[in-house]
Parts: sequence; C-alpha cells; structure tokens
Amino acid sequence: MKASKLLEIIRENLKDYDIEYVRNKVTDDRYKDPLTKKLAKYNSETYDDIYGIDIVDDFEIKDALINNLKKDIGFYFDTYAGGDEETKYFTENLSLYLALIAKKPLHPFSEDKKDDIFFTDGEFYCKGRAQYIHDKNTLCKYCVSKNMPFNMMF
Repeated sequence: MKASKLLEIIRENLKDYDIEYVRNKVTDDRYKDPLTKKLAKYNSETYDDIYGIDIVDDFEIKDALINNLKKDIGFYFDTYAGGDEETKYFTENLSLYLALIAKKPLHPFSEDKKDDIFFTDGEFYCKGRAQYIHDKNTLCKYCVSKNMPFNMMF
C-alpha cells in the first residue's frame, strides 16, 4: 500500500475522534502524572501532524507490516488494557502513522539524554528497547528508536 493511501485511511479512521479530550489532559489538574501529560501532548501533536502533512515522495509500505503492527497492538491492548476499544483504535492509527509514515518513536521523546527516549545526532534512542525488544508481540520492533549505545550509558 502506498503511504499516501495509508495516511488517507488513518485520517478517515480518526475524523470523529474526540481529540479535545486528549488535549485537555495536558492542562487538566486532575491528571497529576507527568507521563500521562507528556503522552497526551505527544498524541495530540501527532494527531495534528496527521492532518497537517502532505506526502511529497510517496513510498510503498508492505501490507503484511501494517497487519502485523495492528495485530501486535491488539495483543498489547487485550493483554494490558482490558480491551479498551476506543483507545486501542486511536493508538493503532497513531502508531501506524508514527512508525510507518513519520518514522518517529511510538513514545514521546526529547533532546534530553536523561529521558527514556531521546533524539541526538540525527537518531532516536530508547533506554528500554534492549530490555523489551524480545517480548512477545513487542511494538519495539516497529519503532525507529535504536538501542542506546554503551558509550551513552554513563
């Protein structure tokens, strides 16, 4: 499937999603966890990117890759999130966009090497990837982040 076609499908899938609910988590004092706020900000920015991007140099994405990513997200939500279908659907579409079109990490990142996922020297690095890459149905295998090099650990 062409990336432009996948982007069209993602836009159609998300058009009725209440993104304001996610955006409000960033400033709502009821959400105390900084990770929740960071994820809400990243997801709402990704949502905006989905509707703001035009693919200039279209490219092919293997259907099997798309289907495997969807299957692994389904496994994750069925195992860890109690079958929350709305969040699963939202996450599935954002993950397809991030991993296969935008080529960005599935989790929020910064340029601060103290964060779990960071960007430096033109590359994304994840401190947890080496630990989770071998888990059953891991989403790490779709993420552009690399294992953190040994010389960055200290």
